[in-house]
Amino acid sequence: MPTAQSLSESIQAFHLEQRARGVSPHTARAQKGDLEKLLHHAISSRWDSWEIKPRTLRRFALELGERGLEPASQARILSTARAYFHWLFETQRIPSDPATGLRNPKQPQKLPAFLTEGESKSLLDLGPVVDFLSARLNCLLEILYASGLRVSELTGLDLQDILREERTLRVVGKGNKERLVPFHEAASEVLDSYLSFRQAFLAEKGLPPSAALFLNQRGGRLTPTSVRSFLGSALESVALRAHISPHALRHSFATHLLNHGMDLRAIQELLGHASLSTTQRYTHLDMEQLAKTYESAHPRAHKS
Repeated sequence: MPTAQSLSESIQAFHLEQRARGVSPHTARAQKGDLEKLLHHAISSRWDSWEIKPRTLRRFALELGERGLEPASQARILSTARAYFHWLFETQRIPSDPATGLRNPKQPQKLPAFLTEGESKSLLDLGPVVDFLSARLNCLLEILYASGLRVSELTGLDLQDILREERTLRVVGKGNKERLVPFHEAASEVLDSYLSFRQAFLAEKGLPPSAALFLNQRGGRLTPTSVRSFLGSALESVALRAHISPHALRHSFATHLLNHGMDLRAIQELLGHASLSTTQRYTHLDMEQLAKTYESAHPRAHKS
């Protein structure tokens, strides 16, 4: 039966090399804990050395799941194991790498956070528009919810990207792919109000004309970071649920359209998703809401 010392010597050498490469202390600590789990399994399973078959290593992966570890924790441990066995192979300590085909457990799909229709209405009815800043915030919120744009796409809009007669925005998305996104009449009215305040703001400050639609207080293009800050404050001001980010307006846009019957492929086009599978996660949200409604409505769903 192998001893902990005989199996741990190469682990210690691996740690020394990792530190020499400048791996962060946090990463080094995580790797140490991960490989301790691998070492414990190796000793308890009576491995003679690290020269093992892939199926032997897969048993270690199965044990992690049986121990009830979260998939993310399992994935991190297996990532460390792959790095370790690759190092063993590269340094000719073993003749082949048994971790080459070692896969992480399937991660549960994380559903995007979104606002209810009531919360969206509260957010868009923050207060009266009285100056450039309030008009800008109102327009940012309205256009995001009306179009489902990413924040970076919103700040990238120029005045010439507004096609007024068609009530459409020309948007440059990921991979510099251009798409046309419509906006409704209410959003058009909010946009007109903002443009009026924008023009007066430039004149009052004596600032030169700008191609950018959304401006900062110096007359330059508003940055995505600034927009996220403004919108984060707006979300807090209406006391919405915790952990709702500005990106939730995009998710809300898609979810509400789906709930009201829009075709999934049409939503894919509006969002600028390259793959329909990315858009399909909104069907999970729809079914989640449907299940909640069913539980509250079906007479046999209630416990006596």
